[in-house]
Amino acid sequence: MIFVLILILKLQLSFLSYLNFLGNGYKIVDARVITQYKKKNYYVLKLKNKEVTFYTTSRDDLKNLLNEKLTLTLITKNISFLDYLTTFYAPSFNLKLNPISFIEEKIESQHKDKKIANLYKALYLGEAIDYKTRKELSSLGISHLFALSGLHLGFISLILFLIFSPIYKFFQRYFPYRNRFFDLGILILVVEFLYLYLTSFPPSLIRAYVMEVILFLFAIRLQNIFSLKVLFLTILFSFLIFFTKIFSIGFLLSILGVFYIYLFFRYFRPTFLNGILLSFYMFLVMFIISHSFFGNFNIYQLLSPFINLIFTIFYPISIFMHIIGFGGIFDEIIDWYLHLGDNFSLIKFDIITLILFALISLTAFFERKVFIVMIIMSFSAILDTIF
Repeated sequence: MIFVLILILKLQLSFLSYLNFLGNGYKIVDARVITQYKKKNYYVLKLKNKEVTFYTTSRDDLKNLLNEKLTLTLITKNISFLDYLTTFYAPSFNLKLNPISFIEEKIESQHKDKKIANLYKALYLGEAIDYKTRKELSSLGISHLFALSGLHLGFISLILFLIFSPIYKFFQRYFPYRNRFFDLGILILVVEFLYLYLTSFPPSLIRAYVMEVILFLFAIRLQNIFSLKVLFLTILFSFLIFFTKIFSIGFLLSILGVFYIYLFFRYFRPTFLNGILLSFYMFLVMFIISHSFFGNFNIYQLLSPFINLIFTIFYPISIFMHIIGFGGIFDEIIDWYLHLGDNFSLIKFDIITLILFALISLTAFFERKVFIVMIIMSFSAILDTIF
């Protein structure tokens, strides 16, 4: 009942926002370009801000505006409420380029290659990546590393805990009755919310943040954090926040990723060695699913579990190097590695295989023997792809 009441309230507030957005048929909008391509004699731009995601066109001879912030006037009279909640097209005029932020300027100044600079901005700020680089990342099997998600939020949580924990321990002598994990958990969630604001609340990060809050509430109530209730509540609250925008491949893959992590820890204890094993397990179980939607395959994709492990060290070091002004130290290595993904083949599994694997995965949550069958099926699919 609480969920339904909140949903009704959210719909009412969204409709009021929609009416305000329509205005008198025109709306001045600040947004960031997340996709740009040329079609015949005009450019198509996909833009996004904290309120809406939309397409517009321009017949001007535009430079590369990917990730640039624009101010433009939209003609809003033909936008429906459903369009407003999802994605829409609107004609526009008066396109103006806005200055970049201090952080973006700081990152760009440390890289000669704009492609590498955009990669780091995607990694830290959730900005878009150009089409060619997306293809390279996809064929190498590491797209998830450069799309802000729970992985990055987890790293940030760990770094903040390691920084704040010794300071808290020092002062805890004055208030020994306080719970360090509870207080630091609240502090970390507040800092991460500020990070979400800095990155303009990307959907992938909001989903991860919602799950982190739910996990925190389960943990302080001493409830099982690997319960499917956590996943179910995350989907419900994500729906309240995003509505129809949760019906996307990105959302589906992120939820499935969490499900398979839960499935892993149902049969393996959360230890350091199992944490390393998790990287290889996730590559196995997500192979059929990811290659049912995205067919890019490259033999170097088999290295992605090792790259995931290296990333756990690279991520905090790269942040530190950018802070002290030496962010370009890894540029040549990254550029060399990306070029390994230039050539790829298309490997796609049919819908029958995908449905069968999904059913086996669901059953595996209740039966260990089926879990083993799922692993064997995943491994066989990889071998069949290679040979």
